[in-house]
Amino acid sequence: MEIVVDERNRLLHVDLSGFKSTVNLSGGYPVFQYASGVKPSKAVALSCLWAIQGAAYGKQGTWNTNGTVTVVGGLSNGDRCLHTPRTLPIPDGVTFG
Repeated sequence: MEIVVDERNRLLHVDLSGFKSTVNLSGGYPVFQYASGVKPSKAVALSCLWAIQGAAYGKQGTWNTNGTVTVVGGLSNGDRCLHTPRTLPIPDGVTFG
């Protein structure tokens, strides 16, 4: 599981993991929490990262300034989230520290 910051080419390579939610989670709850590593200066929308098995929709993620990754819109108990790695442009004005 990693988010690789390619500042030279202004790209983010996002490769997290799939998981199954065993509880109901509200929007904004940190699903992944990183203790170390770079963090963005502003929250970064990571687009659609997880497909929900048996549903006609996917879940988007946000990489927050404290390093956590949250699932937009929350999750329901039993949601099986299948991850798709993504390469995204770094948004304008975002730096890393």
